[in-house]
Amino acid sequence: MGRFYYIFLLFIAFFLMVIYDLYDAFFLAVVLVLTPCILYFLCRQAGKKADCTVGSPSHITRGEKAEISVFLKGPFLPFLSSLEVLLDGAPYESYEERRDGIVFYFTRDILHCGRYSPGKITFSWKDPFGLFHFQKEMPSSAFLVYPRRIGTYQAALASLRRIAGSEDVEYFGATEYKPGDNPHLINWKITARKDQVYVRDSYPAGSDKIILAADYERNENLRDIVGDALLSAGLALLSARVPFRFVFTTEKGPAFQTIRTREDWQDAVSGFLRAGSAPALMGAALSPYIPICYITGNPNPPLPPELSPAIWCAADGARGAALSGRDAIYQALGGNSK
Repeated sequence: MGRFYYIFLLFIAFFLMVIYDLYDAFFLAVVLVLTPCILYFLCRQAGKKADCTVGSPSHITRGEKAEISVFLKGPFLPFLSSLEVLLDGAPYESYEERRDGIVFYFTRDILHCGRYSPGKITFSWKDPFGLFHFQKEMPSSAFLVYPRRIGTYQAALASLRRIAGSEDVEYFGATEYKPGDNPHLINWKITARKDQVYVRDSYPAGSDKIILAADYERNENLRDIVGDALLSAGLALLSARVPFRFVFTTEKGPAFQTIRTREDWQDAVSGFLRAGSAPALMGAALSPYIPICYITGNPNPPLPPELSPAIWCAADGARGAALSGRDAIYQALGGNSK
């Protein structure tokens, strides 16, 4: 209807009530006066009872597009007019009406890894006559964006072995080949006798051969470099069946995890992205006899005096770092620095 037309009808009702002094004219004026009050109360309550749920991808890698859905449901949702939903101030691309509510779809380019927050959700609506405009803001939950694997397993292993200082490896039997396993470890004798491809089951002599440690950087560009290098280094070690330890810090303190399978590594990276902080090595109580590859964006990270890790610094110009800058780290892993 609009406010102009409502005011016009209200003027006509009062005019008729004054001129004719009839009960019908008086009743019409009262109804027109009370209608906005009732509409305001009902529409405000309807909006408060609306429930919002944000749907996000279960697994997404940085550089990909993510479809984010906002699901609105409520008992009085069909009575709300001019329904509008904004995600971080941007309108939706499409929507879908369901029996129990409405789903609004948004598409976002996810450029950086880490904890990604889509932004606040703004839900606005009007009463059926368009007299009042209501707005409600709701927070959206963050989801994890994973880093990208870069380089080759061979180059990454060569860089990590220089840190470990030894290539002594014990080999035991064979296991079935899995995607991502190092093809150089294929056991051809067993493969020739079987229908499946088998690789040598190997791990370094002794216990942990190397420790990976990483800082969760606030700077998005540095965090991408740290995340890519961390993921690639871990996958390279697993491709050669080299168990390792992963260390990072959270607000509650240091976190340790021994990595032996890809499932272990995926869980560890998820935990790092979800709750990681910095610095990784302070308070970790690690043995000084196990080599450490410390991936960080801090040119001068705080270190316990007993530890001497090999530092891969995502920032350029880090003195004392084994690798400094994006180009140096990506090249050491066998990837393209461009």
